Amino acid sequence: MIKDIIIIGGGPAGYEAALYGARYGGNITLIEDHKIGGTCLNYGCIPTKTLIERGDLYNKMMHSSEMGIHNDHVELDYESMQNQKAKIISDLAKGIMGQLKKEKVNYIEGYAKIVNSETVSVTLSDGSTRRFVGDAIVLATGSKSVIPNIEGIENERIRTSKDILEMKRLPASITIVGGGVIGMEFASMLNHMGVEVSVVEYEKTILPTIDSSVSKRLKSLCQQAGINIHTGSKVIGFESLSNDDMKDIEDMDGTKVENGIRTVFVEKEKEVHIDSEYVLLSVGRMGVWDQETLENMGIAHNNRFIQVDANYETSVKGIYAIGDVNGLSLLAHAAYNQGRQLMGYLLKDQNIHSPYIPSCIFTDPEIGSIGLSEEEAKEKDIKFKTQKTLYGASGKAMAMNATTGFIKSLVNEDGKLIGLHILGAHSTDLIHYGIIAMEGGLTI
Repeated sequence: MIKDIIIIGGGPAGYEAALYGARYGGNITLIEDHKIGGTCLNYGCIPTKTLIERGDLYNKMMHSSEMGIHNDHVELDYESMQNQKAKIISDLAKGIMGQLKKEKVNYIEGYAKIVNSETVSVTLSDGSTRRFVGDAIVLATGSKSVIPNIEGIENERIRTSKDILEMKRLPASITIVGGGVIGMEFASMLNHMGVEVSVVEYEKTILPTIDSSVSKRLKSLCQQAGINIHTGSKVIGFESLSNDDMKDIEDMDGTKVENGIRTVFVEKEKEVHIDSEYVLLSVGRMGVWDQETLENMGIAHNNRFIQVDANYETSVKGIYAIGDVNGLSLLAHAAYNQGRQLMGYLLKDQNIHSPYIPSCIFTDPEIGSIGLSEEEAKEKDIKFKTQKTLYGASGKAMAMNATTGFIKSLVNEDGKLIGLHILGAHSTDLIHYGIIAMEGGLTI
């Protein structure tokens, strides 16, 4: 019988598992070596969405005359935005700690290493160590940015998404290497705030994992908004730029930009380059783990993520992995779900159910997507028909001055929804109706 559970990692998967484990009657120890809330709260979802929301509002105010509202002076106070972001993170972290305390979770700050399938050793801040023994060990250690092997990758002007979120001022210009979810969200946000943005993507289209009709339309809209996008392009190097190279570039307050970086890439078999003040590296993520522990324990992985079975158990009996570290879905809401379900499985003998997980992308316009894309349905040889409705046909969208976008549904021969893809205002809210339809097997 499982009762004592040790969870390593205090991000969405870890702290949600700890809370539900305690509510289900388990004796839970949660170990975190950095900040409660993990990447999502401190360096990902929350700070990103905070700045995206403010950038979107600023952009709307700059174009408010389209709705008959005239404002001669709109000023962006980035320092104030950063202060608001910090307060939101702090308040949410306090809330999580309050919940853990209420549920009597044993919260430990320190660096954890697995000794065996029942024992974890923790190095505390004062250098001392403690050992914890449990019936099950759960790895919820999250993910980190992939750093590719490219010439000049050590350049100090190259930043990850975490670094960009902590910058004290907005850059004058930025080149984003990688047109996936993180890259395109940052592209929209920074473009709204007046930054000159370029995107270089290796695949033939941005957001290559979503329905191609959505990604193609978003690319066009981003280009119309002034974002410079290069697809089918391979970055081959980075070079430092001096004062003379940056002589005509100024930042937001008119101060001359003294240094920069050149991104060199191959596009249509030709070598080209983009000069900017900074580069945002956004080419994917990989799981965070202690390499020595994995090797000593024999925990299977594919060099990017820990491999698990249908019950989130690793190749070592009694050790489980949830959240980003297993690579099944790099989404906070998926991590929450895995944490809850694993605790139900371990403590209440509940079966693990794999629900439909929506993808919500906070570009401009937003994207909400669930189920199969048209390309995936064709690849699986599923017979289906598509239905497409334009936002421009909606009276509500007209009233909102948000007529850009469409709703695309894929329906199989039985009339059931197998995919829903929305590009447009509030799509990340609307997609939940698709979840209800698909989970319930409803016909359309």
